[in-house]
Amino acid sequence: MSRAVFVSLNALGDTLCITPALRAFRQANPGVSITVVTQAAPFTRVLDGNPDIDLLIYSERMYLNGIPEQRNQWIATLPIALRDAATLYMMDLRAVVTSADVFQQHISKAFAKIVGVETDSVRPVIVLDELERRAARLLTPKPYTVLSWHSVSNPEREDGQGRKKDWPAESWRELAQRIREELDLDVFSIGSERDPFPDVPGVQPLHGLPIKVVAALLENAACVVTVENGIGHLSAAVDAPLVVIYSNLMPLPWANPAEATACEVIYKDPRQTTVNEVLEAMDRVLAKRGTVQRCVSVS
Repeated sequence: MSRAVFVSLNALGDTLCITPALRAFRQANPGVSITVVTQAAPFTRVLDGNPDIDLLIYSERMYLNGIPEQRNQWIATLPIALRDAATLYMMDLRAVVTSADVFQQHISKAFAKIVGVETDSVRPVIVLDELERRAARLLTPKPYTVLSWHSVSNPEREDGQGRKKDWPAESWRELAQRIREELDLDVFSIGSERDPFPDVPGVQPLHGLPIKVVAALLENAACVVTVENGIGHLSAAVDAPLVVIYSNLMPLPWANPAEATACEVIYKDPRQTTVNEVLEAMDRVLAKRGTVQRCVSVS
């Protein structure tokens, strides 16, 4: 095999989670050229500059209509100039997560299985440059916290009271207020342009930023607080100080805080998670980074 083509139709989190598999594939096959075809979505720009990708194709057709049923004919129309035979890998998590045991493994390990390699690291790969970091600094003149409360893959609760990965809106409001009062940090929310802006006093929305500027914003935050979503994976990629309100709907190994230097995972039904638990987790994260201490009044 001299060339491998990877086709990825994934949301932000899974797009990031294919990168450890690409890294392991490169290490196992140093002479093979790697082409990645992905949808032309704003968040897939996290792959720009990835050192394990030789050619990166953003497909508008895939973004609008998914992968065509006649995929071989479609691939033949892509501008990848295949002169020699290439091995095709469909990076579809559903193709490998076929049992409860496999589901308990981190998704990056499942993607590695698709391509026939093993990975000893599940930390996503992302490459930031000084322009992206400068743009993030322009938006944040003082120390800040980033909040992220939207999740794309988020089923309804059986009792009809919201979605399984969500933390209650009133908890987010109290958290934001106490961060400002007890930590004296600016508070930003991030999301896509389609995500509703938070109705929370004092929280500044930064929705619709380029995804790698978002990554730089996370990288330099005093702390990031998020539900289980793609922003959690993006935070892991830049080793951001992180608190994850992680729904026990998902396997705990997917959170994988082991490779992070300042990460706290609160693993249970999010509706059972209190604001005090999140603030205490933030205290531990901030202590690991030695940045900000919370001022708690004693009556």
